[in-house]
Amino acid sequence: MAIEVKRNKKLEKIIGFFLEKIWPALCASAQDARELIQSNSSFFATMRDRKGVCSNAWLFGIFVAIGLGVLGLPASRSAGITPNLEFAGVMTMMNWLLVALYGVCFAIGSRLLGSDREMLVSVNTFFYVSGWLVVLKLFEMPALGARFKAMAQSCSAFSYDEAVTSAIQQSSMAKTSDDIVLIGYLMFIGFAIAKMQRSVHDFGWIRAITSNSDWYGSIECDGVVRSRAHHLAADMQLCKLST
Repeated sequence: MAIEVKRNKKLEKIIGFFLEKIWPALCASAQDARELIQSNSSFFATMRDRKGVCSNAWLFGIFVAIGLGVLGLPASRSAGITPNLEFAGVMTMMNWLLVALYGVCFAIGSRLLGSDREMLVSVNTFFYVSGWLVVLKLFEMPALGARFKAMAQSCSAFSYDEAVTSAIQQSSMAKTSDDIVLIGYLMFIGFAIAKMQRSVHDFGWIRAITSNSDWYGSIECDGVVRSRAHHLAADMQLCKLST
């Protein structure tokens, strides 16, 4: 009886914490996302005035990371990998880190061009804008399957880069998917991010686009994170999961 009472109290605390802390944050994040879709000018104006860490934005980034991870599950299965909780946690963490590093790259670009906004303004805003990456992920799924296969192969064969190139070239669908995603990323950076930089940092179009010359840096960030994800996933026994 006493054990049951303790369990009920713990459950009440968990429910209370969810209703008091988590649920309001989820609603606020959803409201921000809806504002971004309905009126991005109004959304960017709102984000421009937010200082420091925006917990709602960072929470939204977690859901973006989860979405990217969920869409990657079919690809991992096609590569002969049976995902477990540990694998899902690692990939979600790496997806979130990738999104955060993208935001930092664009924040650095805006600061180099004279923006007086806090760097966290760009990071916070990008967490929301990164929701479009989930859409791109849908088109990336065929190529992603090839990448996962390459990741498993590189555990015991040639290097990761060579394995990826070989795997994608062997499938016309994967190659087409890879090309579409590349074009999508260029459009995402050249238009969506340029508009974000222009609105959040009060840049003209030229300065906004120029600030995205730091997209070279963002791609470098992408490469660093992908490399770390590869080695970390291997450390988390990805190779064993594929056997």
